[in-house]
Amino acid sequence: MLLNENIETPRMIIRSWYRTDREFTLSLWGDKENGEYMSDPSFDNMDQAYLQCVDEMEDNPEGYYLMAVLKKEGTPLGTCCAFPEDENYDIGYCISKDHWREGLGTEMVAALIRWIKAKGGKSVTCEVADMNLGSISLLRKLGFSEDRKTSFKKWGEETYFDAHYYKLTLE
Repeated sequence: MLLNENIETPRMIIRSWYRTDREFTLSLWGDKENGEYMSDPSFDNMDQAYLQCVDEMEDNPEGYYLMAVLKKEGTPLGTCCAFPEDENYDIGYCISKDHWREGLGTEMVAALIRWIKAKGGKSVTCEVADMNLGSISLLRKLGFSEDRKTSFKKWGEETYFDAHYYKLTLE
């Protein structure tokens, strides 16, 4: 799904993801450090089926794939997504390691929460690997709490993660 209008924060614009964003997205998600705790594969394991899935993100009818760019420079800084199911939205996000520890992840997720609430969402969930301490800290700072245990596997790899869903109730 595509956004009707961009989501803006003091430092970024979050807009719909387009196929022209493919190169940046693959470089972000496929990087061993940047994509370490994601279900997306490293560059070495990006097969044709995975690349086709990425190419179809722009037209995905089940959720929003989004690109975040710096307002001043217009350069990409990360990606995020939101998948509505009833009154809950499941989100994901990734900030380029070039911008870690600048508060941009918090700014991005807080903007998604405001947007979801404005759309009538009642809760937000996010699945996070237990070893991803930075992401867990970010979610807790925004009021999320541990909801349920889960696990996931990296695409095309034998890398498994123990994880938890974190949940924020919007009221």
